[in-house]
Amino acid sequence: MRKANTEIIPLIKQKALELLMQKNPEEIGMREIASDCSVTATTLYHYYKDKEELFQAVALDCLRELNQRILSDSKKGKTLKVQIKNAVTAYRDWCFENPRRAMLVMQGIKSAETESPEVIEEFYICNRTGEELLKKAVTEGSAVSKNPRLDVALLVFGLWGCIESVFLKKSETCYWKDGKPFTDAFINLWLESVFKK
Repeated sequence: MRKANTEIIPLIKQKALELLMQKNPEEIGMREIASDCSVTATTLYHYYKDKEELFQAVALDCLRELNQRILSDSKKGKTLKVQIKNAVTAYRDWCFENPRRAMLVMQGIKSAETESPEVIEEFYICNRTGEELLKKAVTEGSAVSKNPRLDVALLVFGLWGCIESVFLKKSETCYWKDGKPFTDAFINLWLESVFKK
């Protein structure tokens, strides 16, 4: 077996992401990605078993980028409550700044459900960052949560529902152009549910 050329992997993922910004996943084939990379489809299959695996790799890169933003913004707060609010706002803002990528990551790319538990866990990187922050707040006594993983999951996916309703214009019409007041209300409701007065 030939040695893998690790320099081509970033190019493959970059070209796949560029295509995903223009087309839905089901409209893209490995040959098209290969053509954009100036390689053969056989070369792509050397690195990825199919386009779903490639698209999942692209999604993970997006989630890692998002998580870096969450971590960076969370460090700007003096209290854990402010750090958590900053982290949640970073998630929301990244989605609003990158609507196509957010929609692809959250619903457009096929789930990695058939992968190993370790691979599946990688898709929850942002949730785990939030979970660690909430656990710290519980330990210091400023927040109450019997199950931080569940509470953060409810926050992430509930907030995503609000964000998606803005993207799809299914929220109240006054939020179609600016979904921040709508999502801020959800964020504040969640914060009030876990932080003591």
